[in-house]
Amino acid sequence: MPKSGMLPNDAIKGFMVTISGPDGTSEADGDWETCTGGAIVLVAHEVAGLPDRAAATTSPGHKYVDTLTLRGPLTAGRKALCQWIMGAAKGVDDRRTVTVREILKDGSAGKTYNYHDCFPTKYVFPSFSADSGEPLYEEVQVKPIRLELS
Repeated sequence: MPKSGMLPNDAIKGFMVTISGPDGTSEADGDWETCTGGAIVLVAHEVAGLPDRAAATTSPGHKYVDTLTLRGPLTAGRKALCQWIMGAAKGVDDRRTVTVREILKDGSAGKTYNYHDCFPTKYVFPSFSADSGEPLYEEVQVKPIRLELS
């Protein structure tokens, strides 16, 4: 039996990622294969030997949301994501909300993780190989400022 409301691993069929822009537009994408990170990190002890600026974000009691990493096959449907990344590369501060919603085996919605004020920090373009028939995989990392669970 699951502990404290947690679902067994086989109860989740997949997940849907929705990226919402500040103008109210959004793009849903269910083609990502993995979603890692995005946990709340609590700093319990002081970290010695850091400069004053770093100590301000690693002092005891400080909490933050870890980087969220999405990885999956390259698709043609990620136009809004591409625009967001290109804007960030040009220095545009375009914070967005990234929502990850679990999809249960019966097709209903599971937990929803709302990551607010996100900005992209890394994009890994797929490696091309003429000898490979394997799908091309891309990876994007975003830094959330705040996490809300529902």
